[in-house]
Parts: sequence; C-alpha cells; structure tokens
Amino acid sequence: MLINKTNIAGLVLASALWSQIAMADVVEVKAVVTKFEPAVVFIKPGDSVKFTNMAGHDTVAIEGMIPEGAQPWKSAMGEEITITLDKEGAYVYKCTPHVGNGMLGAIVVGKVPPANLDAIKAHPENKGMIGRAVRQLEKELEAHK
Repeated sequence: MLINKTNIAGLVLASALWSQIAMADVVEVKAVVTKFEPAVVFIKPGDSVKFTNMAGHDTVAIEGMIPEGAQPWKSAMGEEITITLDKEGAYVYKCTPHVGNGMLGAIVVGKVPPANLDAIKAHPENKGMIGRAVRQLEKELEAHK
C-alpha cells in the first residue's frame, strides 16, 4: 500500500472514531418483576443503555419527558434493546403494561441537573405513578450532585 497524506488522514480519522466507540460505556437496566433496576442511571453523551430481562415488558420513552429534539424509542414486548443517547438531558421512560405498578425509569445524560428538568416537572403527565418516578429522579439528582 502506498502511504500518502490521504491514507494517513483516513487512518487518523478511523483511529479517532474507534477510540470514541471504545470509550463509550454501556449501562444495564434490568426489568425485575414490575420495576426497572436501577430506576435512575447517569451516563455521558454517546453512552448506551441496555435493557435486559424484558420478558413481558417493553421500554418506551414518554413523549414530552425527553430532551427537545431527542429521538424517542419504543421496544417491542420482550425485546432486549440497547439505545445510545447523544443529546444531554433527562429521559423518562415506562413499561407500557406495568406503568400502573410504577414500572418507570429515568436516564440522565450529561449535566446535573439536566436542562429539561423543569419541562419534565411541568409536564401534564407528571402525576400518579409517573409523578412518583419524577420525584425519584429529583431525589437521585440531589444525591448525584
């Protein structure tokens, strides 16, 4: 292979991209009976969350309770999925069939407190079990400072 500036630039770029991928973390959230463990996780932008033990469960981002412009997700029932989150903020999610049992969780990406916390607290669905999950998020944020 002939070494020239284009080849070197390509190798440097590929190396940088692989370094970023290798440094990204994967955090596991496990469905246990009718709750997610842990209920709140903290990650860096570009990290991933892997949902495991999902038999009888799904995971769905709650509309309006994720950062503006962020991509929501919705798994199929029983699907173990891994999501990668790049946009900073808090993401509140639920298990559709078990939301009434309090099967909700939150992911905080980047800065604490997240920029969208006030929007989450003001959201019309912030009541009942979802409200309980938001209060848990606030408690974890306070402990994480």
